Amino acid sequence: MKKAVITGANGFVGRHVAKAAADSGYYVYAVIREGTDPIDKLLRNERIMIVRCDMDHYASLPEMIRDQIDVFFHFAWDGSAGSKRGDGQCQLNNISRSCDAVEAAARLSCSRFVFAGSIMEYEIETMMQTEQAPPLSTLYCTAKKTADYMCRTIANARGLSYVCGLISNIYGPGERSPRLINTSIRKLLNGEHAAFSAGDQLYDFIYITDAAKCFVAIGEKGHNNKTYYIGSRAPKPLKEFLLALGQIVAPGVKLGLGELPFHGVSLTYQEFDVDAVYTDCGVEPEVPFREGISRTTEWIRQEG
Repeated sequence: MKKAVITGANGFVGRHVAKAAADSGYYVYAVIREGTDPIDKLLRNERIMIVRCDMDHYASLPEMIRDQIDVFFHFAWDGSAGSKRGDGQCQLNNISRSCDAVEAAARLSCSRFVFAGSIMEYEIETMMQTEQAPPLSTLYCTAKKTADYMCRTIANARGLSYVCGLISNIYGPGERSPRLINTSIRKLLNGEHAAFSAGDQLYDFIYITDAAKCFVAIGEKGHNNKTYYIGSRAPKPLKEFLLALGQIVAPGVKLGLGELPFHGVSLTYQEFDVDAVYTDCGVEPEVPFREGISRTTEWIRQEG
C-alpha cells in the first residue's frame, strides 16, 4: 500500500487532500497540532492515522511515524490569512518549519515532497518590480516564495523529488477563513451589503474536491522540480465570478462592484501553465463554478 504524510491535515485543504489520498489507495499519516481537535471524518477513515505533532517538532516525525513514506504533502502554515500575514516572525517561523518538514521527509525515505505554494508568490514578484510600496500583509507572499525555493533546494540535496502545487483560489464547504468566496456568501446570506473593487482583474477559482484530486495527482505523476498551477483552465475577470455568485446566493441583490479601490497587482495568467496538471497528470476539474457555489451556499445555510 502506498503511504503519505500530510501536515496541516485538519485544515481546509489538508483534510480534503487526506481524504482524496485515502480514497486513491494511500495509507495516510495525518499530522495535526497538539491540542487541536481532529476532523471527525478523518477519524472515521480506517486508512487515516492521526499524528499529533506541533510544527516546531517536525524533526520528531520520523520517530513518531517509523514507516517508509512515498509522498510527503506539506500544507501546515501559520498565518495564511488574517493579521498574521504581516507578522514577520510568524512568517519566518513558517519558512524554518517547512525546511524541517523536508528534512523529516528525507529521514522517512520519502520519494517525493509536495509543497503547497500560493499564486500570491507571483503577485509579490510583480509588485516588487514596481515602485508600489508593499503592505505588511505581503510578508506572507514573500515567505511562501522563500520557503518554496529553500524546500526545493533541500529536497534535491537529500535526493527527494520536489513538486510545488501553486494554489489559485480554493473554495467549498468547510471553509471558515476570511477569504473572498466564503465571506461574500456569508454577507449576502445575512442580508449585508457586499462591496468589491471593479473586478476587472483576472481571477480563477477551483472547488475544493477538484483541488484535492490535483494535489494527489501531482504527488503521484508530477515532474520533478516543476510547479503546477492548481486552478481551473479558464481564468476570467473577477466580476464575472462575483456576478454569478450573486445570482445564486442572493438573486436580485445588487453587488457593490467598483465601490472599493483596487490596490493590488494584476496578473496576466501568462505567468503559469494553467493546463500542466491536466496534461501531465490527467486530472480534469469536475465541479463548475456555479455548481460549486450552490454546494457551498447550501453548506453555509445548514451550518447556520
